[in-house]
Amino acid sequence: MSGRRHVMDSAGDSYEDCAAHLLGRIASMIRVPGKKDFGVDFYFQPRVQLTKYTETVTELGSIQVKGGDEELSFGGLDDHNHWREYEFVWLKSQATPLYLARVDADHTSVELFSIWPLWRVFWPQAINPFEVVFTTARADDETFVWQNPQPAPDDRGQGHGDGQQWTVHLGPPFLRLTNEELSNPGFRLRAVAILRTWIAHDRLTMIRYQQFIPWLRGIIDWRTNSPEVLKVVEWQFWDRQPGANIARLCQTAAPMLVSLGTHLQWQNDRAAYDLLPALRWINNQGLLDPMGQGLIEGLEKAQAKGGGPAVDPSVAKAQ
Repeated sequence: MSGRRHVMDSAGDSYEDCAAHLLGRIASMIRVPGKKDFGVDFYFQPRVQLTKYTETVTELGSIQVKGGDEELSFGGLDDHNHWREYEFVWLKSQATPLYLARVDADHTSVELFSIWPLWRVFWPQAINPFEVVFTTARADDETFVWQNPQPAPDDRGQGHGDGQQWTVHLGPPFLRLTNEELSNPGFRLRAVAILRTWIAHDRLTMIRYQQFIPWLRGIIDWRTNSPEVLKVVEWQFWDRQPGANIARLCQTAAPMLVSLGTHLQWQNDRAAYDLLPALRWINNQGLLDPMGQGLIEGLEKAQAKGGGPAVDPSVAKAQ
């Protein structure tokens, strides 16, 4: 109504302003207007210094800002007892890593947490979790030990996804920013390097999920504001049901195999012939395009002649 707004509105704006100010010292911040906010408050790109007078930006990430002790969660039931499954559908569709930016109640610091452990829930199961609740640790907590997300049955979740409420432990922030620390040029350079390291790992998680490569790689041991990654772990996922996921995996693998085979072919490398069984198998599944089929034909003809695989050896030599 005219002349009034809810206190929560102005408080939320203040937290976002603080995040924009502090993160803006090391990144280019693009604020999403409230009416166009579907879960992302900012998109950002780390600012990388090139010379004394110039800089550029790299990578891309997104941020959801929370203030004080406000909890971050996805799914569960709304006020009308409708399951918010759409939040998981939205998360899985994203092409950029999403980070939790927590601003303290006094507006003096912002802490960044990666939500990549959520994919440790997404990958092993075909159905969505009923609800995911995130917990965090203090920046000075050096006792944090990684643990897989923990499920617990939830009566509210009956008939909704897996019916489980998952607790996902994000650990301490990988980056904590204050005005005092940001006044140090050396700290700003280190903060940018830390941000880029985490984006590189988290972006790979997103790319692999979008391409359906069931292989998850994540940072499980770190210290706040330290550029050193202490431990990275990988998980691979599969389905025992005959035929499950085979078509999607072939669609992902085929372009890479064809590209690899074509490179080896034009480089006149006989290793190209070693790819023929896999290429033929994918083709028999009806999942190889004309380019791949042409590669098979070319390799088979060259192999029958007993020579190298190059279509034109003179061209391959010139390359």
